[in-house]
Amino acid sequence: MAKPLFHTLSPEELILEDGLPCPTSAYLASLSPSGARTQATALNNLAYMFSDGKTSDAKKFPWHNLRYEHSNSLPAHMLDIGYAQASVNKHLVALRRVLAEAYRLELFIDHNDYYRAVSVRSLRHESIPRGRKLEQSELEALVRVCLDQKNNPPLATRDATIISVLYATGMRRQELVALNLADFDVREAKLRVIGKGSKQREVFISEDVIAAIEAWLSYRGKQLGPLFTRISKGGKVSLKRLSPQAVYLILQNRQKQAGLAAFSPHDIRRTTITDMLSADVDVLTVSAIAGHASADTTRRYDKRGDESKRAAAQKLQSPFKGT
Repeated sequence: MAKPLFHTLSPEELILEDGLPCPTSAYLASLSPSGARTQATALNNLAYMFSDGKTSDAKKFPWHNLRYEHSNSLPAHMLDIGYAQASVNKHLVALRRVLAEAYRLELFIDHNDYYRAVSVRSLRHESIPRGRKLEQSELEALVRVCLDQKNNPPLATRDATIISVLYATGMRRQELVALNLADFDVREAKLRVIGKGSKQREVFISEDVIAAIEAWLSYRGKQLGPLFTRISKGGKVSLKRLSPQAVYLILQNRQKQAGLAAFSPHDIRRTTITDMLSADVDVLTVSAIAGHASADTTRRYDKRGDESKRAAAQKLQSPFKGT
């Protein structure tokens, strides 16, 4: 069977005129730092493919010269060279967004060229949900190993509070490190969270979580600035903001200390969403708490399916009795 024909730009079409605005920069500027890094990689990949290997710099690629035959032939080409369907769809999102910026910057001479090029659809696929759900005993073990660290009380309290806040709110680690002291409203028992696309939401917290935050603030102090900050090995608290990578390393370290199976920071978010749904909180409320734009996204985090299917399997009596 012949390989699908993939359309690339000609050498003449790759020439980028001087002085034109950059749609790549405009698109990446609208994203969070981590999102910008991810999508910059995707756009560089696309530039490499559409230029037939002549450039991998998305900022120097003439996106406005792409037409329907280019974008429409991309999914089949990416599958053919080994990309997974989910990865193809992520690249298509980046492509549509950068084309939209090129259109807004009036780089397309004929607006019909833009509408046709951007009309490429994502591939339909069903993937097995990633990650796992943490048990309540595992969450308690994580907090316990933090508080058992008697040689550095500020560090112990901070890490225990981070774990408590992550689980209580289901927030992303990027959202956690972006919290400021001013985002903590003790009177209303809530945190103001800045999520993807700079969208703000308010998440209510229980008295136990408030107590954990106040215990941490007894070491941090009440100065304005980041809510969760760095601590030296000697226990000195600074007002320097933690990074998302620091949160990852904190959780990894505490997981090993507690002797638990590996998990990702996002698995705590999955656990929160699953536990809320298990507690019969309606999916729209859970979606609002998690900061999802769609309830369908929230449902993909639900790990109850594995548990219920496993329980159903145990209820069936096998005809095989052994020998």
